[in-house]
Amino acid sequence: MKKLLVLFFAAIMLSACQTGQKPESKESGEQDLLSQADVTVFYFHGKQRCVTCLTVQEVTQQAMIERFAKNKDVQFVEIDFSIPENEPLAEKYEIVFSSLIVATPESYVDITEQAFDLAMSKPEELKDLIEKEVKTLLN
Repeated sequence: MKKLLVLFFAAIMLSACQTGQKPESKESGEQDLLSQADVTVFYFHGKQRCVTCLTVQEVTQQAMIERFAKNKDVQFVEIDFSIPENEPLAEKYEIVFSSLIVATPESYVDITEQAFDLAMSKPEELKDLIEKEVKTLLN
């Protein structure tokens, strides 16, 4: 349990460091994110988040740590879509509110509705769904 907590906090710190970086241009920043791994799990959010929004992010990060920590072909990226530099990415995935997207450079799956349905009441099912969608896009 201690190791899981340490990994969780490390993931939060890493994602916080990533969001502070400014890409050279909007297009190159988007390409850089998508080229770092074969599959990217994006958690989009605005400035203010409800308990369910925070839980979706937390469960998603746990799923990524528990199920894909050693897989360099998969990455988790947290995006604040209210920041102007993130607008192109939000527009690409048609983001208007907190969303969970599993993407490759060529395609993506929006699992937002299921994520918000499962995060609070059935977090393990959400982790299973994330794992299933990531593995589908990896193949």
